[in-house]
Amino acid sequence: MTMSAERINVLIAGAGPVGLVSALLLLRNGLSVRIITKETEFRTGYRGPGIQPRTLELYRFLGILDDVWAGSGPHQTIHEYTSPDNGEPPVIIWNDPELKSQVDKPHLEPRLIGQVDHEAILRACLLRDYGCQVELGTELVSYEQQLDFVDATFVTTVTGSDKTTHTAQFDWLIGADGAHSVVRKQLGCTFLGQSIKQVGSLLVDIHLLNGWGDDHIKAWGNIFQRFLLMRPYRSAFSAQHSTPTQPKSDTRMQLMIAGPDVNELAQTMGEHNLNGSTKEGRDALVKVVHELSGRRDFVFGDLIGMGMWRPNIRMVDKFGEGRVWIAGDAAHVHSPTGGQGLNSGIQDAFNLCWKLSLVHKGLQDGSINSNRLMYTYTEERVRVVKAMLNITTNLLKQTFGANPGGAAEAQENAAQSTSANNAISSHSTPPSSINASNDIKKPSRSGIAFIRGFELRMFGINYRGSPIVLDEVDPPAEVLDPYKMSADEPVRGGDRAPQAVGLKVLCGSSFTSTEDGQGRTTLFDVFDTTAHTALVFAGSIESLELVRSLVRALTKYPHGMMRIMIVHSQEGEPELVATELEDKVLEVQDTEGYAYASYLRGLDLSGLPASGSERKGPVVVIVRADGHVGAIVKDAEGVERYKQKLFA
Repeated sequence: MTMSAERINVLIAGAGPVGLVSALLLLRNGLSVRIITKETEFRTGYRGPGIQPRTLELYRFLGILDDVWAGSGPHQTIHEYTSPDNGEPPVIIWNDPELKSQVDKPHLEPRLIGQVDHEAILRACLLRDYGCQVELGTELVSYEQQLDFVDATFVTTVTGSDKTTHTAQFDWLIGADGAHSVVRKQLGCTFLGQSIKQVGSLLVDIHLLNGWGDDHIKAWGNIFQRFLLMRPYRSAFSAQHSTPTQPKSDTRMQLMIAGPDVNELAQTMGEHNLNGSTKEGRDALVKVVHELSGRRDFVFGDLIGMGMWRPNIRMVDKFGEGRVWIAGDAAHVHSPTGGQGLNSGIQDAFNLCWKLSLVHKGLQDGSINSNRLMYTYTEERVRVVKAMLNITTNLLKQTFGANPGGAAEAQENAAQSTSANNAISSHSTPPSSINASNDIKKPSRSGIAFIRGFELRMFGINYRGSPIVLDEVDPPAEVLDPYKMSADEPVRGGDRAPQAVGLKVLCGSSFTSTEDGQGRTTLFDVFDTTAHTALVFAGSIESLELVRSLVRALTKYPHGMMRIMIVHSQEGEPELVATELEDKVLEVQDTEGYAYASYLRGLDLSGLPASGSERKGPVVVIVRADGHVGAIVKDAEGVERYKQKLFA
């Protein structure tokens, strides 16, 4: 395929978290990027605050977890008061016990950070690490896709209302431009789904000058009449800057007002006031808050923004074609219940960008229009997003009573919230050492059922059955629910690759560090977004020559595409296998047995190992650049078969 050395490789339309993460992934893979947004100022507002544990793992692979962790905070409980407040102690709900982390899952709890601050952190990483900046006031209005490039037309706001039009060519276009995506519309994708009109809420961002810090959320009222929720921003960043501040100096607050009359309430404020720019709209809002809470002591400052939210549940039939692809809200919109939306968009980006990078670097043969690797982005993500839409829509109905049967059915639904929680939790059984929490400890005054199952942490998302996943275990892996999470389910092709620690470095390679001072590393310190990682489980000493043949087969993959790690079992003194390739191969000993236990558990002897060192022959587990297992094979021919899946 033809590439241009002069033009920028990828245009990213949209500078939300999905667009920003896509830019970071592509730049780390050596591609050049231009990222634009039609807004003339960076967006404000809390929105999408939950970063799920699986996303935290992906951020670790990308090298930005420390930045995100420093700017975010842990879970917040909800304190429900009488409305108006009569002095009774609050009912504390959603008060989860702290879960003890596991070796294979080092992060079990989400982190909270408002999207405004999340984006600021990602922009700071782009600028610091790559000198890349978001172009404000630049709108993609149309594009034409050619065989070797995309011709894009922009309108740029210069000063005030002055605008200019220009065109530019790019090798690729990624549309991360939201629910009203220009990229999606011009691709001709269907965007089918439903809107649930019974549910809606007024979302407000405002400064509370005498707040209570950021450790909990306050709520008043009843969802079937009128309900108020006040949530402090959980962030260590100020609204205007991307430099750390003390969390309790942050006065920003998100309010949610809901109930059957919320549309009428918005009308009384005047639809034209919903941009938060008028004193009348702010004063009307403050009056409602004071009345619902009965708390006149709240002193509010400036209004940041205000608008209506209504559930809109839709997804596309395809995630792109040729040189144009979409991700995040451009491809799927859904209820925020469960905190899956932003995280699903981030996982879109991880799935897309390693494939696009490989194809761009010329490692994929054939015409770009019939490129199998790129089209697996649609095949793998559509299945996951469908499952996510079902889960979040059910949570919406259980949380807010959004049922066609109306208020009576909604109240019955809320009354059954505890049994609903149990049903959802059983959908994905957490590991035995993790206690699945019933989030409702006491009856909820508000009538809202805060129902959350363990699968929402997104560990169980898998690509089993994908055309580019090779699993040569016998019997074949069952193709599961894409959100499946089971304590008894062994790792198979397409699954999340778990963490393992205590890997003693025997023969070094430049792609890992041993910063613990004991010459040890972990799998999560080896996994990277720019390459696959082949874990060659060596087995017994009798199989070392076969291990060498596997290593030789793996070194035939295109340069830079495959990291090779030989993993010796914890028994005895291992014999080094690839000393002549120490610059290309990392050899470690699984001193604590975590790697063998996680990756080889439950595999039948007739196909692959039963467990740990019981297997005499070697096994190769190839982990993709997005942290999912791409292949489990046992010989050099299997290594070649996986190569053919990616590059034939």
